[in-house]
Amino acid sequence: MKTDCQAIEMGIQLEREGREFYLNAAERTENERGKQMFLSLADDEAIHLRTLERQLEAIQAGGTCLVLPDVDEADAGWSEPLFPKEPDILKKVIGADANDVDALIFAIQAENKSFELYQEMANTSEDPAAVAMFKWLAAAEKGHFNQLMLNYESLMTEGRWV
Repeated sequence: MKTDCQAIEMGIQLEREGREFYLNAAERTENERGKQMFLSLADDEAIHLRTLERQLEAIQAGGTCLVLPDVDEADAGWSEPLFPKEPDILKKVIGADANDVDALIFAIQAENKSFELYQEMANTSEDPAAVAMFKWLAAAEKGHFNQLMLNYESLMTEGRWV
């Protein structure tokens, strides 16, 4: 079982990689709605990153997570990176020869894995504040998954972004 500190460090890395992926996807998406969706997801990842960094600082200073006022109890129902680090994989997913659907499929898979990982961390933590934070993050990732799926389905059936 990983400590909360280790789990938070993993989450920090995950959110950094996710933010970078979404920024790159936004740069390569020509459709303005698609671009704005990816930028919004990148902004969300930055919020998650700041939340995790605050918690890591709190644990390092006092040994326990902070109860964050902006994190409500959420009902959410790390060994490999979720977002590609290798330039060749990144180019294939969101490169010049990739299309918007390729980026959406990859992002959907990554958000699903993120949800599962945060849910696992919530289930294994013994700190109530950490549990609440991990559930909040899992619920946020599930929301991202739903947003991406909605756009994927719209692109596949109607040929347009939502």
